[in-house]
Amino acid sequence: MKETYETMNHILSSIEYSKHSCHIWADLKVVAVLVGLQAGYTRFCCFLCQWDSRDRKKHYIKKVWPMRYLLIPSVKNEENEPLVASEKFSCLNCTSN
Repeated sequence: MKETYETMNHILSSIEYSKHSCHIWADLKVVAVLVGLQAGYTRFCCFLCQWDSRDRKKHYIKKVWPMRYLLIPSVKNEENEPLVASEKFSCLNCTSN
C-alpha cells in the first residue's frame, strides 16, 4: 500500500478518525501527506515547505535557477486539504528524545 493522499484518506475514513480524533505518530513522508503537501517535499517537511516559489512548468527543463529573493506567501505548496489538524500528529524524526 503506497503512502498517498487517497490511501491515507481511505484509511482515516475507514477507522472513523474524525469521530475519535486521536494523536498520530508518523514519519516525515506520512506527515507530508497528512498536511496536504505536494509529493516530493518530504525532506524538509515543515511550515516553510508549504510555500512554493518555483516554476512548475520548467521544473525539469531549466538547469540553472536564479537565487530566490522573493517568497510569495499567498502561493502555498499544498495540493490537498490537510487530513489531520497539525496539533494532532507528531513526527517520529523530529522528536528530541
